[in-house]
Amino acid sequence: MNIDVELTDLAYGGDAVGRYEGRVLFVPGGIPGERVRVEIVEERRGHARATLLEILRPAPERIEPPYPLLIDSGCQWEHIAYPAQLAWKAHIVRQLLMRIGRQPDAVVYPTLGMPKGLTPWHYRNIALFSVGPAGEIGLKLTDSHDIQDIEDYALLHPALNVIYQGVRSKLKEYFGDMLGEMMQGFTLRGAVGAVGLANTDDVKEIPALLTIHARPGSFIEDPQRLAQEIQSVARSIVGVIVERVGVRYGRVVEGQEFLTDKVLGRTFRVSADSFFQVNLAQTETLIEKAIQMIDPRHDEIALDGYSGVGLFSAFLASRAQRVIAVESQPCAVMDARANAVLNNQQNKILAYEGTLERVLGQISYRREHIDIALIDPPRAGCHPKAIQALRAIGPHHICYVSCDPSTLARDIAALCGDDRYHLVATQPVDMFPQTYHIESVSLLARSGIR
Repeated sequence: MNIDVELTDLAYGGDAVGRYEGRVLFVPGGIPGERVRVEIVEERRGHARATLLEILRPAPERIEPPYPLLIDSGCQWEHIAYPAQLAWKAHIVRQLLMRIGRQPDAVVYPTLGMPKGLTPWHYRNIALFSVGPAGEIGLKLTDSHDIQDIEDYALLHPALNVIYQGVRSKLKEYFGDMLGEMMQGFTLRGAVGAVGLANTDDVKEIPALLTIHARPGSFIEDPQRLAQEIQSVARSIVGVIVERVGVRYGRVVEGQEFLTDKVLGRTFRVSADSFFQVNLAQTETLIEKAIQMIDPRHDEIALDGYSGVGLFSAFLASRAQRVIAVESQPCAVMDARANAVLNNQQNKILAYEGTLERVLGQISYRREHIDIALIDPPRAGCHPKAIQALRAIGPHHICYVSCDPSTLARDIAALCGDDRYHLVATQPVDMFPQTYHIESVSLLARSGIR
C-alpha cells in the first residue's frame, strides 16, 4: 500500500517519523520536514513501518549520500548534512530524558561534533568485518544476515583502511573458494594515537591487531602460517589472534595480544578482547568534558565504574586522591592494572575485578565512602542493583557516560527517584558521525548540591 505522508521527527534508531491513520509511521531514509511517498511494509497495533519510494518535498538538510553502499550497513544518516545530524542528536537525547527519564526541564547542550578541520568520516580505529557464504567480505546489512561486500570502508581511519584492504586480499587468496566455509569474520583494531594521527587524512603505518573468527566447526590446518602470511602483506600488524580453530586449538596467537595506544598524553595497553573507544579525536573530547563536569578535588575518593582498561581512571587519578576502578571483564582488569603502572599511577588506582553491584555492595558493607563517581556502562546501561548500590553509597556527584540515550534516560529516572539526585546537565558528544548512535556525558548532583 502506497501513501503520501509528512515527516515530523527523528527517532532513536535512525528512522524518520510521521503519522498514518492515527499511528506512528517509521520511515528509514527520511528527514523531518519532508513530504514523501512510501510503501507500508509492516503494520502493528501501535505503529507501522514503511519503505521510502519518492521524496516529494526534500528537506533543506538533505544531501547526496557520498557512500550509498553504506546506507544499509550502518551509516543510516549519511543523507543528512552533518550540522543537522548534530542538532537532531541533541534533540533525541532531550526528548528521551523528558519522556523516559522524567526530566521535563532537562538541560541538554548542543552536540559536540568532530573537531574543526577533521572530517566526519574516516574516524574509526576498530571495525568488525563479516565473511559471507560466497566469500564476500564487508558489513552485515541492517536487520539481515546478508553481507555487503566492501572494498573500501569510509568510516575506518585511512591508515587502518589500507591494512583492511591488504588483509582482505590475502584472505581471499589464501582460502580461495573455501573462505566462506572457513571464516566467520575478523576484527581489526589500530593504535591511531600511538603515532599521533590526529589528522584523519594521514595514512602512514600504525600498529594494528587482527582477530580472526573462524567459522564454528571449521578447521584451519596451520593458523600460524595464516598469521605469518597476513603479516607479510601488512607489516604493521603486531599480532594476529585466530579464534575457534577446530578441535585442536581454542585460540592461536602470533605476536602480541594487545596494542599500546596513547590518549591525551597517557599510555594505554588494550588487549584484543578489551573495549576501547572507537573515535580517538572524540575520545579526547569526551574525557575532557567528563573530567570538567565531575571536577575531582585532590582530597576526594573517586569511583570509576565499568572502568574497562582504565581510560577514565588515568585522568581521575591525576586530580583525585585515589580511584577505585571496577570492571567485570578479566582481560580489561589486567590491562587497567598494567596501565596504572605505565602511567606511574599504581599507588592511586585500585582496580577491582567484579560486577559493579557486587563490588559496591562490599564497599558499602565496609562503610567506605566515595565522594564522586564516574560510570561508563555498556549499551544495556546499569544493572538495577548497581543503581541501588550507588544511591546507597551516595557520592555527591555522579558523571554518567552513555552510548545509548534510552538506557541513560531509564537509569537517570532510577537514580533521581525520590529526589535522591537531580540532573544538572547532559552534553552529547558525536562519537559516531553518520549513524544514529549517540554518546553523551551527564552530571547528576545529590539533592541539596548544585
